[in-house]
Formats: sequence, C-alpha cells, structure tokens
Amino acid sequence: MKKIKTVIYYYSATGNSLYVTQELQKAVKDVEIRSIVEAMQEDKPQVNAECVGFVFPMHYFGLPLQVEEFLQKLTILESPYTFAIATCGVPYWGRPFVDAEKILKEKNRQIHATWYVRLVSNYIPWRDIAADWQINIRAWLAERKLKKIAGAIEKREHHETWQLLRKFCAGYHDKWKGKQQEIDTNFQCDKAKCTSCGLCERICPKKNILRPNGQPVWQHDCVECLGCLHICPVKAIDYGEQTKGRKRYRHKEIKAAELIRR
Repeated sequence: MKKIKTVIYYYSATGNSLYVTQELQKAVKDVEIRSIVEAMQEDKPQVNAECVGFVFPMHYFGLPLQVEEFLQKLTILESPYTFAIATCGVPYWGRPFVDAEKILKEKNRQIHATWYVRLVSNYIPWRDIAADWQINIRAWLAERKLKKIAGAIEKREHHETWQLLRKFCAGYHDKWKGKQQEIDTNFQCDKAKCTSCGLCERICPKKNILRPNGQPVWQHDCVECLGCLHICPVKAIDYGEQTKGRKRYRHKEIKAAELIRR
C-alpha cells in the first residue's frame, strides 16, 4: 500500500464533522478524507500515512458507537502522527479522547494531539437548536480555531485538551450503550407528512431503517446519530414528543447529498 501524507477519517450525521474535515483538507497539504461509515464496509480497513486523523461528534460524552467500532477494526501501519477532533455543542465535558487513546494503545499506537471544536449540538431531544446569532459566532470562532489546528498538524505538534468529569461521563456513556436496542423505540413518523422520499433510509449509517410501505420503520440497531430526524425535508420524524416544533439542523456549508450513503 502506497503511503499517503495525511488521511482524515470523519463521522458525520448533520455536517459538523464533515465541515471540519473539509476545512482541514483545504488548509493542510496532501490530505485524503475518508468516511468512517464507508470504511466500515471493508473487511480489514487499514491506513498507511504519515499523519492520520479522526474527526467525530461526541455521543453521550464519549465516542459514537460506530467510531469506537471502527477504531477497534482499523489497522494503522507503522507509527504515524495521529490526532483526533471532537465536534460538540459543549466542549471539555466528556472523555472521547480517553476512550480513543485506550483503543489505539492496544494496537501500540498513540494519539499525539486532541482538540474540541465547538459548533452546534444536533441533540434536540435535550434542547432546541441554538439561535442563529449563536450559530454564527460559533462558526466564526471555529474557523479561527481550525486555522490554528491546521498549523499544529502541519508542524506535527503535540496538544492535549481537557476532559472533565471522566468517571461520571464513563458511567453515563456505558448506561446509554447498554440500551442500544431500545434507542430507536422513541422515533416516530407522521405518515400524513411523510413523502416517502427515502432520505432517512439513505442517511442511516447502520442501515437500521427500512421502508416496506414508504414510511421509515426502525430495526432496533440504532446509534442515535439523529441523521434521519434532521434530514427529513418535511419534519415528519420526531424523537418522542419533545422534538415536536423544534428546529432541524445541518451545517450550512454541507449539502444533504454529502451525508447520505452512496
């Protein structure tokens, strides 16, 4: 396998992590970006590069389930400079990098640099999407931070970041993981609104949505990325009663077509 200079793997349901990855691709020389969802389809994914990065959101203060699975599955050839970026609505609370480092350590690899990039949380079961002025401020701050991150990556600098309340966050995250088969029982589809466009099925990273009669039916293998909820053009999908009337979100620089499975 020919060695590439930099490979960045991303996991993104509403565009934040894909946006960060694309910005780094513009700012760092010779970058190839790869979807974690697509790479998971390979029997034995491996990477051979001078620099390897991972960009993902935080799920319940930790790694998204599929990111955790991918890190366990991936073979990293040699010992490249490695970094990880977690996109989030609230930074520093959580332990995504602790968990990622633990997995890579078992492969005799390490993470040399970690950062949080604060954008917009898509988890509307908890609270509504931030106001436009907040989104704009966070976008401006993120743009500035990404320039610094790109510079650090180019220079192969080491960087640590805070991860607060690690023990509490581990318990909270593990409790969520233990209920994976129950997660999607909260989803509901308004059949009167649904246009059977199929976007919910195509965006699902686990192929957890089938549409036998046009409308989505969840198959109890959900990772709670909320991609299906946010991509629905008519807001026909809700997560219980608490998301009704709340806004939907996708990063303004990312098109829906960039997020769906090919």
